[in-house]
Amino acid sequence: MFLLLCGVAMPATAQDNLYLRGKITGRVYQDDWISVRAPEGWSLDLDVIESGDLRFTRGALLRKGNYILRLCTGCEQVSGVVGGRFSEIAFLVQPWYRSDPGAKPGPCGVQHVNKASKMLDRVDFWYRRDVAHPYNEDTDDCREPKTTATIWYGSYFAEHCSFVKTGRECGGYFLHDFVKGRSTDTPDVTNREMAFGMTYETTDLDHLPHKGDPELSQVLREATVIVTSIRYRRH
Repeated sequence: MFLLLCGVAMPATAQDNLYLRGKITGRVYQDDWISVRAPEGWSLDLDVIESGDLRFTRGALLRKGNYILRLCTGCEQVSGVVGGRFSEIAFLVQPWYRSDPGAKPGPCGVQHVNKASKMLDRVDFWYRRDVAHPYNEDTDDCREPKTTATIWYGSYFAEHCSFVKTGRECGGYFLHDFVKGRSTDTPDVTNREMAFGMTYETTDLDHLPHKGDPELSQVLREATVIVTSIRYRRH
């Protein structure tokens, strides 16, 4: 599983780091950059990274059944490409994705863009195995399921923008320019990149939801409401 290095790790006694201070009050998550309320039916936790004696928060983790929505405000792309590379957010969307540089460079599946708000799109991935494709789990970068049904392969939220309309490069896997200003803790940081993604927790890809599943459709609608209700904190 590919893990994105993000934020700055602090000692185990600290709940936050130089970039992010996350806390939960009731059903509301808040950090230096966003605040959001979890609706009924969704659990809410800090998305915490632990490595040895180091522990730090990278954002909020919301769950409904096996569906996982991560609001990773402590994630920043390191590729230098506008909007980042998919491999940098794969753990949010397709944790089974293999980040072999010599293999498939993009996300798995066919993407479908849904306008979520004036600011955001929700991008869904749908995957259907080609029956003519020989199945080999050891060499398959997309970890193909055995079923030939069309299944949901995760979603992420992207900036709704157009180069034609804005005259600038925009969009991509990371949100940027949503929060601007200087933080007293990070005087050299003038804007914030973050990534919002959704996946399904399973060890068997044949258990991923099928396209048209009513529960999947409802969860995607609810996740969209959660993300579009986020309040961005200005610095």
